[in-house]
Amino acid sequence: MTVGGRMKEYHILSLSGGKDSAALALYIKNNYPDIHKKIQYCFCDTELEVPEVYEYLNKLELYLNKPILYLKPEVSFQHIYDTRKILPKPQNRWCTVELKTKTMQKFIKNLTPSEDCIINLYIGIRADETQRTKTATSNNPNIKEQFLLVKDGLIKKDIIDILNKSGIGLPRYLEWKSRSGCFFCFYQSKLEWINLYERHPDLYKKAMDYEFKNCKEIRNGSFGWRSDITLEEMIKPANIKKIKENYAKMSNKKNKGNAGRLIDLI
Repeated sequence: MTVGGRMKEYHILSLSGGKDSAALALYIKNNYPDIHKKIQYCFCDTELEVPEVYEYLNKLELYLNKPILYLKPEVSFQHIYDTRKILPKPQNRWCTVELKTKTMQKFIKNLTPSEDCIINLYIGIRADETQRTKTATSNNPNIKEQFLLVKDGLIKKDIIDILNKSGIGLPRYLEWKSRSGCFFCFYQSKLEWINLYERHPDLYKKAMDYEFKNCKEIRNGSFGWRSDITLEEMIKPANIKKIKENYAKMSNKKNKGNAGRLIDLI
């Protein structure tokens, strides 16, 4: 599609619910007003995020004074799980592919029925993590990845400054977990699982219900969120105490003199 002899351009920023993509959105609004006018802010909603993620997106939307488009997957996690009878894991992240990647790909395809266009995709990778740009590129020739934070030299400290100065601050879930994502994310540490149990016991119970009870099946990694312990075992008082003690020791070694917030370990 061309406009006045020029290829039509689209501008998209897919928010993750995390601090970097949120700061990028704020940075665009305050420093690139022309892009802000044209850009579509969106969020691939698995409907499985912790409540604090949705709370954070609502705050961000108010500041941006522009709606965030919530994109829903064609097929739910529950349907895929019921069909495959296997949980996602680091070696097989079908949850990311099915609920996030394919959802965004479909949105872009519907947005651009013609191949004669340019899609500027803004990605929240910082200047102190440029190695990540190598794996954040698309095979679609129409997509141009835009790494504004890298281009303008913004590092983690700048991200936190942007969020604090806006009044939005950091997402509240960073008080107890290190990343955004589904409440049952298999990347969670044992401590983060315990934190989920103590803050959102209903969500912990949902995650627990997905696990099979047969120890052999769980320990081979097919039907448990972790290969070393079930969620049911994890919340026994003795295990909770041990997990917290182990984390406290690790935190003291890594962060002498600070409060040991999870955000400081990111």
